[in-house]
Amino acid sequence: MKKVRFSRYYLLLCLPVLLALVGLVWGRPVGLPKPMFGPYSLFGRYVSAETAYDVSSVHDAGGGNVGSPVFFAGTSLMLSDAKGDVCGESDGFYGGTPPPGVNLGPSYFHGTYTVEANGRITINTCSDIGFCATLGACDTSGATVYKTQVGYLLDFFGTKVTTVEQINSSDSSKGGCCATTGFLVHARVWTKIP
Repeated sequence: MKKVRFSRYYLLLCLPVLLALVGLVWGRPVGLPKPMFGPYSLFGRYVSAETAYDVSSVHDAGGGNVGSPVFFAGTSLMLSDAKGDVCGESDGFYGGTPPPGVNLGPSYFHGTYTVEANGRITINTCSDIGFCATLGACDTSGATVYKTQVGYLLDFFGTKVTTVEQINSSDSSKGGCCATTGFLVHARVWTKIP
């Protein structure tokens, strides 16, 4: 029977593979929680489709109560560049008159976002002239109207994002929306698509 000998060459060749296997076994987090903080990312194409209520329909220009909130359904496509910019398009149906409702769009938007270490996200958007025609921050001065979403990323890769959205106006005395007609709140679930 022939005796098997390992040369130094074979041992040096197998050593990195052996060390990698040991590292995988030792480094495997068995029963440990996932890290609480990390580099969260928002990058790619996201879609959402929800129903909501426009509470601006509750009050008239003088602040009086004129009825219940108006129901609407909307869907949106949002693109994120992982550098703090978003843009996209929204569409949907508003449950106003004539019944059963009117088409809302499409309407285009652009804006910016920030993600904190714990996965909290803030998205500020405003109207755009076309689909992703503009990148960068919205003008929040004067009578401009812009939307703010706050929420959380489901995981580090941003596969799903839950947010609530509100319409803002920086100066209602110059024709902005919120002080005279109320505001709109919209709960969203953004899902990343390939």
